[in-house]
Amino acid sequence: MTTNRYQGLFITETILGNPNGSFVNNEPRNIDGKVFTTDKCIKFNIRDYIHNNYEDLEKLENFVFFYPRKVPNSGLQPKYLTKEDVFKEYFDNDITKLYECPDVRMFGGTFSFRKNDQGNVFGPVQLTFGLDLIGAEIKSIQMGTPFANETGKQKTLGEKYIVDHAVIAYDININPQTAIKEDGTSLLKPEDVELFKEAIVYGTNDRVSTSKTSKSKLLIMIKFADKYRRNIGELKGLIEVKSPKVNNADGHEDLVLDFVKVSKKLKLVNSYIEEIEVVKDVNVVIENFDTETLGVAKDLLTMNIIGQE
Repeated sequence: MTTNRYQGLFITETILGNPNGSFVNNEPRNIDGKVFTTDKCIKFNIRDYIHNNYEDLEKLENFVFFYPRKVPNSGLQPKYLTKEDVFKEYFDNDITKLYECPDVRMFGGTFSFRKNDQGNVFGPVQLTFGLDLIGAEIKSIQMGTPFANETGKQKTLGEKYIVDHAVIAYDININPQTAIKEDGTSLLKPEDVELFKEAIVYGTNDRVSTSKTSKSKLLIMIKFADKYRRNIGELKGLIEVKSPKVNNADGHEDLVLDFVKVSKKLKLVNSYIEEIEVVKDVNVVIENFDTETLGVAKDLLTMNIIGQE
């Protein structure tokens, strides 16, 4: 099991797309025009990535429990199994087998299959809602069809909503002590943390739809010493985007992020930091986030490029 606490940051970018549409009209989620996203859209990216790349139904390995399962032979209009159906079909109503699911070990869940099996598993891995850092503006566009109406004119399907340019940041908190099994060990395994890091980056890049489209730009994971138990608070609001908003015609080369305030906060707890892993897109520039600014040893900071083997 793993006992180390982690905190981290995940940053995505959406240009002329919808980072997280609402259920009402698929408009980008916002409060008074200020764009935000839910943690669920990122969690789905992670589950979808594990399902597509690691799940083995025959051996029931890496089974993603909270994932839509189609009813067999349901036709062109597919129907989906209920939670109870999935539990019965794949787990023979054995609730202990849920702990073999990586998404349950990461994010927990609410279970009420039978009277004696009701309860919650609090997820060791928590993500905050995403916060737009650049002042994204919501735009509406008219959509047409290739078919004409009765007068011979092209039909209009209606409106779709997108953002011009959003840079969205999420805080990550991993606390293995929040989910302890009856034998005293943590529900979360060390390999779950590695799988989480891989899936959040590549699963988000894989997701392209009219309601959820973002590209992974930066993942930072801070591993604290085993004895460190405190949470240092949110970091996403401390990031400053120094590059301008994208001109839709020109695009942009680099996304420049200033981490001077993040570094200042981390420097207060640098003696408890075991490792800082940075995974970034090649076109992301991070300012004021180096060993000198952070006050940590040089070999504690590693940098990787998204997509680089």
